[in-house]
Amino acid sequence: MNTYKVITISEGAAGMRSQIEGLANLISNSYKNFDLKIKSVFKYLPIELIPASRFAYENISSLKIEENTILISCGKKSVKASVYLKRKYKDLIFNIHIQNPKINHKFFDLIVCPEHDNLNYENCISTLLAIHNIKFKKNIRNKNTINFIIGGPNKYFKFYQQTQEKILNEIKFLSNEFKVNVIPSRRTPRALIEELSKIDNENIITFDDLFNPRKYGELLSKGNLQVVTWDSISMISEAISSEAGTFLFKFEEKFCPKRYLKFFDKITELNFAQFYNQNLKPYEISIDEYNKNLKTKILNKIQSNLRFSSINA
Repeated sequence: MNTYKVITISEGAAGMRSQIEGLANLISNSYKNFDLKIKSVFKYLPIELIPASRFAYENISSLKIEENTILISCGKKSVKASVYLKRKYKDLIFNIHIQNPKINHKFFDLIVCPEHDNLNYENCISTLLAIHNIKFKKNIRNKNTINFIIGGPNKYFKFYQQTQEKILNEIKFLSNEFKVNVIPSRRTPRALIEELSKIDNENIITFDDLFNPRKYGELLSKGNLQVVTWDSISMISEAISSEAGTFLFKFEEKFCPKRYLKFFDKITELNFAQFYNQNLKPYEISIDEYNKNLKTKILNKIQSNLRFSSINA
């Protein structure tokens, strides 16, 4: 493992924290998280209007860089903070941003972004699966257990009542043969969770407010297969990373954007996932080669920078 000093910066939201910690774990054996606090006057401005200055943040002055450091950022509010710190500390920082920063790519030493962002620059690395910090355990799968992972309304999918009823009916159907761990997200409609809680069935267990990455990783490690609603590329990526067979649960198909369909085409072509049907047959995959290739690409980018190659163990 490398001996790089790594600092992550974000707003502290769970999704962003998952991505920056996942990338930090690929790069080094230790890292420090720094939660940015942006001033309220700038909080809702578009990225272009947030100044790359310490005056935009309440606490960025307390972050001191005194040696070569990999700085990983994620989220809108961290973009200009990364630019500011890079300007301030210059060659001491190798700054990496996760996802499309939506400003000039030259402000960053490296951008790690999803393939569907279509950023084709020399300092960009595209990923098929979303990066995350979920850890999994080996050899604890329960052959009679399914995890049913539910997202919620977003920019594209509404989770209409008909959709919620469809999900409920499939969970009930699966419970005839399997123990079903129902795992909602923060976006899952409260009405759907309430309906799930009313089901009197010992084969259906709903894990409400399950946002502990360790517990989440254990559940995914125990599941013999994962069923995931197809509204979240992040949730699908996490399920695939468990290396249990993953099944994509379709709904509101007319709203599904092309970039999602492109993602689904790739992961099904690689057999990382299949589309859901009631005749589920468990299968396993390996993403070791995928992870190894991604790690090599990122480390090569860092090591190609001469001032950082000398601290590689």
